[in-house]
Amino acid sequence: MRFSEETRYPHPVLAHDTGDFIAGEFDMRFTLSEDIATGALSLEHNTTLTEGGIRKLVETGKASVGCFVRCSDTYHTELRNLTWPTGRTDFAAGVLLNRVSLRPIVWLKGRLTGWNPGTIHPEFSPPVDMNGGDIIAIGEEHIISVGQAKLAPIESIFELDRSPDVPEGTLQVELERDRITILAGEKTHETIMLLREQKTGKPVVMSSIYLPAVMEVLDALQSGADQYEPYRWHAPFTARCDARGVDPKADVSILESAQKLLDGPASGLAQLIAEADR
Repeated sequence: MRFSEETRYPHPVLAHDTGDFIAGEFDMRFTLSEDIATGALSLEHNTTLTEGGIRKLVETGKASVGCFVRCSDTYHTELRNLTWPTGRTDFAAGVLLNRVSLRPIVWLKGRLTGWNPGTIHPEFSPPVDMNGGDIIAIGEEHIISVGQAKLAPIESIFELDRSPDVPEGTLQVELERDRITILAGEKTHETIMLLREQKTGKPVVMSSIYLPAVMEVLDALQSGADQYEPYRWHAPFTARCDARGVDPKADVSILESAQKLLDGPASGLAQLIAEADR
């Protein structure tokens, strides 16, 4: 069986963007359990399949459910058969690392003739005949992050530096370094460092310094992510994105994405009021 993003099929395939079926959806929810020390992991899945005809094929054993697993860092690619509708699958240490793609799939076990569940688009002139191994449903791609890169504190991916070229009270972000560098004037830099050392200063720094800096990074990645891959900050930053369900290349609100990556920095401002009221 072969699968690629560009594949177009001569038979109906249930997917969010094909329109081959007039009703029904297919997807999976994945939950990752990971032993950070050894690298071994377990993946629990929960399947949603609401198209009645395909669901019946799965329940009667005429079709299989699984997912394509791809990891570019370990060169691992496989079609993993999964139990229906829920279950768990294990991966040995070292098989998967960093960014891993999971694509839910349903495929036929054998030839199917004269099939017409009543939901196939008329352009296919049902009933249809299909062969064993034919993919009949494709879910959305899910990205997970495996390993310790995603655990890096956001502050460790960034560094603060002085620059006489940056006007006081303003910031600039430099991406063409091993760490994402936030540049500030001498006095502004000194103020930020003082706030970082104070217990109540961290929420202010996260909201006023790191939040706009993360937004700047996301904006850059949205238009040209590949050019930053050689820099050391790219891997842990991307891992953090994957772990929090943020796609830097997606055309979505960078403010919303930045707040996810920083675990809602504005929520920490409440402690300033609490400290002041004591």
